[in-house]
Amino acid sequence: MDPDERNGSDAAGDQEDLEENDEVVEDIEADRDDDAGSEDDAEDARDLDIDSNQDSGTSDDVDLGVTVIGPRPASVELDTEIDQNGELDQNADITAETGDSRDRDIEIDGQQRPEVDQRIDVDVEVGEGDNGNIVVEVDAEVEDDVEIESDLDIDVDDDDEDSLDTEFDQDSEIDENSDVDVEIRDDLDADVGVDIDSLVAAAVRGAVDREEDDEGTELYVDLDEEAGIGAEVDVIVVVSDVDA
Repeated sequence: MDPDERNGSDAAGDQEDLEENDEVVEDIEADRDDDAGSEDDAEDARDLDIDSNQDSGTSDDVDLGVTVIGPRPASVELDTEIDQNGELDQNADITAETGDSRDRDIEIDGQQRPEVDQRIDVDVEVGEGDNGNIVVEVDAEVEDDVEIESDLDIDVDDDDEDSLDTEFDQDSEIDENSDVDVEIRDDLDADVGVDIDSLVAAAVRGAVDREEDDEGTELYVDLDEEAGIGAEVDVIVVVSDVDA
């Protein structure tokens, strides 16, 4: 990722929900100046630039379809409840305590925790209406929860030699559950199939890039997290015979 492109945010929502947050949290520059004005010390002064970026994105897309095949006209009564929740929690803390020392001890601690939870309940009832037509009642409930926590701590202190310690705690949690109930009434000869195709995924990435030159050090820290849900629910009802 180009450091010049390390900011921006985008969010959109509906049954297809996409939320993205790309934010440059903080840039700090530590300049070393000698109060005594020594020319040698001034030459030893080095800059430290820290550029931190946290890029978190969630997506949620649910599709539901009903197909009825039979010898008579059919009506479909569809009752759906789709609850999609997305939450991003980003925190960054950058602390620099530097004095006259030329060298620095830099500690980077990143914690990335995407969590995805999906629950799908589908109830299907097939029967005969007063006019003899096929009646298919579908009650579907979908509950999606997508949450990302991204925490970044950077601590800079003087030391007798340069050192860089990095630690990334990356943990993802995925939970999906589906339940289907089918009821066929009025002695109908019918087959009901409910196909649930669910894709639940989470991914994390943490990276540190350090560049040195005569003037100082540039440090780039990137935390990337993605979590998403894609679900397709297809109900297929095949009625072979209906008594008149």
